[in-house]
Amino acid sequence: MGDLKEFFQYGPTVPANHSMKSVYCENVSVPEIHDFDQTLNELFSKLNGLGMDLLRAISVILEQDENYFTEKVRYGNSKLRAIHYPPLRGDEKPGAVRSAEHEDINLITLLIGASNPGLQVKKMNGEWLPIQTKEDEIVVNVGDMLQRLTNYRLKSTTHRVVNPPAELAKTTRYSMPFFLHPVSDMSLAALPSCVTPDNPQRDPASTAGEYLTERLRQIGLK
Repeated sequence: MGDLKEFFQYGPTVPANHSMKSVYCENVSVPEIHDFDQTLNELFSKLNGLGMDLLRAISVILEQDENYFTEKVRYGNSKLRAIHYPPLRGDEKPGAVRSAEHEDINLITLLIGASNPGLQVKKMNGEWLPIQTKEDEIVVNVGDMLQRLTNYRLKSTTHRVVNPPAELAKTTRYSMPFFLHPVSDMSLAALPSCVTPDNPQRDPASTAGEYLTERLRQIGLK
């Protein structure tokens, strides 16, 4: 069943001589709104910096050098996505949700507080936990790439956005997640520190680009 949402996406700005310049799509400029482009660029840069700070901490936990991820995510294919969930009309198909149960493909996702509730995270016992952040809070989700790299030591966060209760059915919901991706040639082979006799390597080695392409094909986007 299709999700009930639409979005505007903003990606990295890379130097003219960078190898990925011809690969990444150019960001869509919106000159009609004053400072729109500059604001998105600044927000992307700050969230990317925060994500890199978190990955430095994760590197230490994984018994790697603090800067293990630094060059692997610099100019990675990260996305800042502004999502609009329109009000429900009352004629939606049965089973439709604002965003179906899924895990993100990337390394980590930073979720800025949404305008309305609806986000739920799946607990280990299968129950759904409602998540509603405050204006000064950010939720951090582990994505599938980090799950593969850590051989499932860090598990990808299963989440969804459900339709609102009746009293909020006619309201709009906005959210703005930041998906931190590595560069395409980063290896996702399980780190040696995460492979043990009790937890042998679960997934075949691949690069981030190969895995992203595989996943996009699975969900029909490529």
